[in-house]
Amino acid sequence: MPTIMMNGAIRQFDKGTTYEKVVSEYQGQYNNSIALIYFNGKMKELTKRVDKDGVVSFITTKDPAGHATYVRTAQMMLVKAARDILGSANKQVRIKIEFSLDNACYCSVLGGIRVNTELARKIEEKMMEIAEKNIPIIKKNYPIDDAIELFKRQEMKDKEKLFHFRRSSTINVYSLEGYYDYFYGFMMPATGYVRLFKVRAYEGGLLLILPRIETPDQLDEFKEQPHLFQELMLSTKWDHLINIATVGDLNERICSGSISDMILVQEALQER
Repeated sequence: MPTIMMNGAIRQFDKGTTYEKVVSEYQGQYNNSIALIYFNGKMKELTKRVDKDGVVSFITTKDPAGHATYVRTAQMMLVKAARDILGSANKQVRIKIEFSLDNACYCSVLGGIRVNTELARKIEEKMMEIAEKNIPIIKKNYPIDDAIELFKRQEMKDKEKLFHFRRSSTINVYSLEGYYDYFYGFMMPATGYVRLFKVRAYEGGLLLILPRIETPDQLDEFKEQPHLFQELMLSTKWDHLINIATVGDLNERICSGSISDMILVQEALQER
């Protein structure tokens, strides 16, 4: 039975116990949700299991890594909710998370869908339903070719292109009730951990409003920053103008040997 030191106390847990179960005994001592742990100095998700002796410390949503985990999980729930509302069979419709703005993420809705208040309300309600169900978010390691095929079936061409340039032979993919995605970072173990959010129609897209890292237990009002928004949108439009909207596009341009042309075009745009 592995021995774990936490908060200055020594505990023993059955081998195979999830860290989610371990931290549930300590959550009441913290004002904010425990999102991740450090085990012997190495960051781990709560879905990992106790397998040996060690020292555990907690990472909450008030810590940068914990807050980022909350945000990524909320983003996955948003895309899942939008697919459920708009119809996952419609492969042309896609949610693209563009950039952060104040305490929100701005998302484009691609595929000719008109974004309005009613659509934002439906997506928010669907997200709330997903949160209430507390659906497990499952992490699985796939061979790279299988992952590419998986994203090809979902018409996620950006991910498909990205993994063509990946050097490792395997990749971690997260799934949520039949929706698969890749995130560069850790996730919460289930959707019930994300309950504070708001979805709002904004400038032709969607805003996913989330708690600030300073106050992770409350949802503050979004503060508009029109000038910053316009500059970020201009940058996004430039990306599309030079056909480099994703990391996969950039990798493709580098490998084709035409990166110098891209730099010259970007410099010309900067001079305008």
